[in-house]
Amino acid sequence: MHVAMVTVFPQDRGSIDGGVAGVARYLVDELGKHRDVKVTVVAPKGPAEEITCEGWGDFSVYRVGKMGPWSFLPGTAYDVLAGKRRMRSLLKQLKPDIVHFQAGTFLAANCEHPNILTVHGIAEKDAIWDSRWGVLRLPRRLLLKLTEDYGRRRVPHVVLISEYAREFIPAKNSLRKTWLIDNPVADSYFNIERAFEPGQILCCSRIRPLKNIAGMIKAFALVARQSPNAHLRISGTAEDAYLQACNKQIEAAALQDKVHFLGNLSIRDVQSELSRANCLVVPSFQENAPLTIAEAMAGGVPVVASAVGGIPGMVENEKTGLLVDPHEPKTIAKAVLKILCDESLARSMGYCGKQTAERRFRASVVCEKTLHAYREALEASS
Repeated sequence: MHVAMVTVFPQDRGSIDGGVAGVARYLVDELGKHRDVKVTVVAPKGPAEEITCEGWGDFSVYRVGKMGPWSFLPGTAYDVLAGKRRMRSLLKQLKPDIVHFQAGTFLAANCEHPNILTVHGIAEKDAIWDSRWGVLRLPRRLLLKLTEDYGRRRVPHVVLISEYAREFIPAKNSLRKTWLIDNPVADSYFNIERAFEPGQILCCSRIRPLKNIAGMIKAFALVARQSPNAHLRISGTAEDAYLQACNKQIEAAALQDKVHFLGNLSIRDVQSELSRANCLVVPSFQENAPLTIAEAMAGGVPVVASAVGGIPGMVENEKTGLLVDPHEPKTIAKAVLKILCDESLARSMGYCGKQTAERRFRASVVCEKTLHAYREALEASS
């Protein structure tokens, strides 16, 4: 079986920038262990104008650069006018048995090959918190709504990573079947050796308004008053303007020596941070099924996370973590302090989370479910 996976994909073999890229990397690595499966990765909107091909051991990565008169346009607008046509041309050359779109909903619409779409972020919802576009914010959100709905109506097979995503499938559609399949986590996360360091709090996310890092800093200011040894460590790429606003907030609260922005870390460094963390905090306003939660649970780290989107389907409140209101810094702080002040509770939550991750998130488990979906999709398309 030849699988073409259309997805954002890491540039660096040792690090991952964003959950979809991580999901793709872990799944491709696992699929590569099957002798009867060939995988080709196709990454849209690559850094160069031409199509480039990289060898990644057992698979190849094609990066499809933006080119032509529409290359100056951002993401979805470019896909509408040129990107979709260029992607279709490359897939014809590759001749895969099945195409797996990891997000890229508009690109998946009316694909000429047997195909499956995994619904990751809910783009039109995420755009509510994207402040970079100024007066174009509303028109951009409307464009995303139109193109996402267009794609969701015109795909035959869909993988949902949470039941929450099902809410966004239009009533009138071409769906033949859906599968509920969790995001995969690499085996190395399950091998993390826990070494609690008092007060270590970790956030792993892009630093932008959607992720509510400013709200987390407000919550941490309350935590720091009651737990002098507490430190907040935040890893991920940042939007410059939002990072500057967060830094001003940190200075105003005199937390410069307690809040640490780590940048985008390698996989090994993320695992090192998780090994020392008392808890992972995900205070986002909107999420589907964050990969960082699955990674933390695999590593035995309790989770404090927003009770939004698909997160309640991942985190069992009071058992594998604590669910909070992202709009209430006090409730975030209270949950974090509950874990910081009770090592027995933290270890119990970490243990239960790891057991859940073994059943749901281990890459080999997710890979088998995905292969089953491929076979069913191919059978339905024949």
